[in-house]
Amino acid sequence: MAQFFLYFRTLIIGALGGLVGYLLNFPLGWLVGAMLSTIPCAMAGVRVPTHWGLRSLMIGTIGLMAGAAFTPAVIGRAGEWAFSLAGVAIYCLIITAIGLFICLKVGKLDRATAAFSAAPGGLSEILVLGPSYGADVRSLSLVHGMRLTVILVIVPIVIVWVGTGNGPTQMNRTLDLSLAMPIKDYAILGACLIVGVIGGKKIRLPGSHLTGPLILSAIVHYFGLTHSSPPQLIVVVAQIVIGTSVAQFFNNTTIRQVLGGLVVGGGLTVLNLGVASLFALAFQTWLGIPFAAGLIALVPGGLPEMSLISIALGLDAAFVSLHHLFRVVLVLVFLPILVPLWIPKTEGVALLR
Repeated sequence: MAQFFLYFRTLIIGALGGLVGYLLNFPLGWLVGAMLSTIPCAMAGVRVPTHWGLRSLMIGTIGLMAGAAFTPAVIGRAGEWAFSLAGVAIYCLIITAIGLFICLKVGKLDRATAAFSAAPGGLSEILVLGPSYGADVRSLSLVHGMRLTVILVIVPIVIVWVGTGNGPTQMNRTLDLSLAMPIKDYAILGACLIVGVIGGKKIRLPGSHLTGPLILSAIVHYFGLTHSSPPQLIVVVAQIVIGTSVAQFFNNTTIRQVLGGLVVGGGLTVLNLGVASLFALAFQTWLGIPFAAGLIALVPGGLPEMSLISIALGLDAAFVSLHHLFRVVLVLVFLPILVPLWIPKTEGVALLR
């Protein structure tokens, strides 16, 4: 019961912060507000735990929404994305190489921690894989947590201001609190969510809590079994839950530790955004892909979070989700192969202080 109260308190703090973010017209205000209200609490030693089962369901809900974008018309264009997917691979190589330099020379991290800090996600997989190769989990949490926080705050603002290059993108400000949707569609999407989350984990899909429901949602939408997406109220709850979960990276951290994480994580964020902007401009110039979609598809801000941003901004969620999934697969395939070649067996682990 006590733990349930803590979960509920975390959600209340996040919801109040999200409401303020929404009222202040922040891009993705519910998500950003939930983060900014719970992170200081975590730093101050206040317990703001996340219910990981609820978070998994909310991430799965984002997967359902992203999967709804995989219509026959979109699938018919998938062949056009081969060059942009190749661009993602080149982008990952560039930012990882430069990121290693930042982590080693600026952050003074050991090789294992530097390698997993510089790698462009997926976030949860990095935090699982890293310690098994000798990386310090607190340093990884701070660096990736800081990078994720800064990206989630900055990217929506950049997209709203800059837009696609043809004028600013407008954030949808309507707030529909109804849960109206046919019972049949609730049943279909609910089955996709539950089977996708459980089945994705069983077969070890990358980012399984999102990709499992996404794949099943894409199938049922492609074949026309449903044309519905989760109601907006559920999406708002998903933003709050995902936003509050970021606070875990800042539990009982000191200002000095956060500043250290900000130096490294901030440096990586500037690198990621700068190089991603150049690639997004190239995508727009040579491939006809809107700048906003290209930027969000490249920036390693987390597969669920960037999918959520693309949905909130009315961008091509199928394009964004596929490119982030490709990035995560690249990292999961090549990082375990390359890191052992990079780390001397006798090297210890350096903490980010």
